[in-house]
Amino acid sequence: MYRVIKVLNNNGVLVYDMKRGEEAILLGSGIGFGKHVNERFQRDENTKRYAIVDREEKNRTGRQVLSGMDPVFLELAGRIVEMSKQELGELNPNILIPLADHIAVAVERMQNGILLKNPFHGDIRILYPEEYQVALKSRELILETTGCHLCEDEVGYITLHIRAGRMDEKLENSLHMVTLMRKVVTMVEEGMGLKLEPGTFMFERFMAHLRYLISRIQNEEPVALDMDEYARTQFPDSYHLAEEICAWIGNELKKPVPREAVGHLAIHMERLRL
Repeated sequence: MYRVIKVLNNNGVLVYDMKRGEEAILLGSGIGFGKHVNERFQRDENTKRYAIVDREEKNRTGRQVLSGMDPVFLELAGRIVEMSKQELGELNPNILIPLADHIAVAVERMQNGILLKNPFHGDIRILYPEEYQVALKSRELILETTGCHLCEDEVGYITLHIRAGRMDEKLENSLHMVTLMRKVVTMVEEGMGLKLEPGTFMFERFMAHLRYLISRIQNEEPVALDMDEYARTQFPDSYHLAEEICAWIGNELKKPVPREAVGHLAIHMERLRL
């Protein structure tokens, strides 16, 4: 059973979920039509339910979160969440509020001619290709709904929201992975005296292996192939640099780095010389 707190528009209602004891947003065609404050009702199976707060907003009420937000952005974010679920599988729907808020601000920025640069856009596109493709489709929905065409940099930010929902993690964690990998690339370039060109097969292959390695370290999972001895003897310079990089990664993640990870990284770094 739900109790109406506020009717957002014909397709959205801010409610109190009496069973769960929390506020939520219900989105669905015509759900808000004719509803009144404090009215109680059951939702039908075609209505989508979204928690009103995410992990960072536990102390804020639904009224505060939604204050001043045009409900059209909630509907838009809801469509993007559902599309993302269809494209990518399971997704935490609680990204609705931060995603809607980001889209609303992004549209306002673009309409005022303000471009917010995303220094990690290229890395985001390579690291999260599936989420990025969904974000591109999301941009089309935003254009269709608001008439505003978001720039590529904003697509990168939307990608991070989708990634956070897919991995059920904080947005900051998705961004941290990107910044961490960007730092590693810089260390590799400076340590090996070369320049990695984004978009090339070599760069994307290295980033894929690096993401795999960091994910293993982050989750404290063993690296499948032990090439440590081979890498240390065959590629001593790359191995020494890999040791430094793995030590830095371990310190950043506050996780132990398995010995096999050093050899694994060294071999993939050595391939960059080819």
